Amino acid sequence: MATATGKTCCVICGKGKATLKCGGCSQDFCYNHVADHRQELNKQLDEVEVDRDVFQQTLIDQKTDSKKHPFIKQIDNWERESINKIRQTAEEARQLVLQHNMEHTAQIEIRLNKLTNELRQGHQENDFFEPDLNQWKEELKRLTGELATTSDIKLNQHSTSLVNKIYVSVTPINSNFD
Repeated sequence: MATATGKTCCVICGKGKATLKCGGCSQDFCYNHVADHRQELNKQLDEVEVDRDVFQQTLIDQKTDSKKHPFIKQIDNWERESINKIRQTAEEARQLVLQHNMEHTAQIEIRLNKLTNELRQGHQENDFFEPDLNQWKEELKRLTGELATTSDIKLNQHSTSLVNKIYVSVTPINSNFD
């Protein structure tokens, strides 16, 4: 750290004495103050070591619990919001299908009730012919077919995105510590 030189002025007390030049900062210190300078350097080294220890713990924490990383939290938030949008859209579509299905089955039920009344009336009065039977069979067949198929419902998907896609771009860090 220090080498003996001629009599120069100490940077601390300013007196012209025999001094030692600090190899790191190239300043001159008298024998009385060179120890103080060294003690100050040791104090600064201790502070750097404490800061390094804190940083090392932060690094360990980040490695062991990567879910705390701010970008991971942003991705998790995007995922939740996207899923909620999808769920909401799906629920709206379900409600439309259910509402249509209720209306569709209600219309079929009205026609089935009419057919039931015609069948009962024809049976009670014993007033029906083969064409009546064929007509009732055909109507029952139509109702069964209409209940089995809901051809007036179609599911379509739009080309516009419901959810904004998330992209991650990573720029390599140039390290000069080689």
